[in-house]
Amino acid sequence: MDKKFIADFKVNEKIDSVFILRKKNLKLTKYDKPYLEMTFADKTGKIEGRLWDSAEKFNESAVTGDFIHVRGTVDKFREEKQLKVDSIAKADERAFQYEDMVRVAEERDKCYDNILDCLGNIKDPWILKLSRLFTDDEKLMSSFKDGIGGKSWHNAYIGGLMEHTYEVMYISGQMCDLCREADKDITLLGAFIHDIGKVLELDAKKLEYTVEGGLLGHITIGYRILTEKIREIKDFPYDLRLRLEHIILSHHGEYEQQSPVLPKTLEATIIYHADELVSQANAIKEIQVREREEGKLWSSYVSIKRRKYFIKAPEIVSSKEEISAEAKEPPSDEYESLPEEKNEPNDLFEM
Repeated sequence: MDKKFIADFKVNEKIDSVFILRKKNLKLTKYDKPYLEMTFADKTGKIEGRLWDSAEKFNESAVTGDFIHVRGTVDKFREEKQLKVDSIAKADERAFQYEDMVRVAEERDKCYDNILDCLGNIKDPWILKLSRLFTDDEKLMSSFKDGIGGKSWHNAYIGGLMEHTYEVMYISGQMCDLCREADKDITLLGAFIHDIGKVLELDAKKLEYTVEGGLLGHITIGYRILTEKIREIKDFPYDLRLRLEHIILSHHGEYEQQSPVLPKTLEATIIYHADELVSQANAIKEIQVREREEGKLWSSYVSIKRRKYFIKAPEIVSSKEEISAEAKEPPSDEYESLPEEKNEPNDLFEM
């Protein structure tokens, strides 16, 4: 079977290909007829799908995270492409290439080398020794290199966790050079480990939460990993341990963003804002890249940010009327699945 990529879909085109099932909900129409609301994905993007006939039967045939053989037709709803699904079934592993299903970050080896270079600048012997306990842990680092930065909002691809981590380390290091009062050694290691819990929180192959991740979250898991590493170093300074633990526990920045504590040190504050900056920038960049090819001025409505994003370069905008008219369109539902998943709050704060 030839793979048909989501980015190449055209309206009215027949689809017979394999995708990842990212979301599946059995719902009722206003006439109480069941239908399936789904989200499919591959390495090029994602698309909403609806299955109207025999929904209850097909609902039992697959679960979120499965690789699914989909037959249907590309339709259009609220100016967005949508898949009208005829049937779904679990795909035979021989029917697809895993590399076609999941996007992989570019230059992962170079990214990891950059991280090692950053850690190599650490001068404090205690922090340097602790950093090496992390990087010498082959199993942990293998999961880190393959890890995803989030389920859906930012860096949601293989290697995304490592990419995101390096960006936070880089920005945080630059801030330390500007703000000499900050302890750069603590900041660099704190930035390196701030999201380390995601190696166990998220299943990189299925782009889904693990049971442990769903129950505990990456902040709790990361705190545990850090304390386990520190126990391996005899007489590790209590002050350094507290400041590093505080960075992990406070890196979401606000109580409303599921942070157990607020940042109360200069280093934790730097890491929180660097994390926020690069995660939001990555998410918006992905929206722009994905939707610019469709020739639109504005992105689909992003519910978790309560806005659309301007995605077309100013030099190719024809008129002020064109900008304002499209900006005021009723919101589409492409990104609305995130706030609906209130039983999975981690989706909203993947920083």
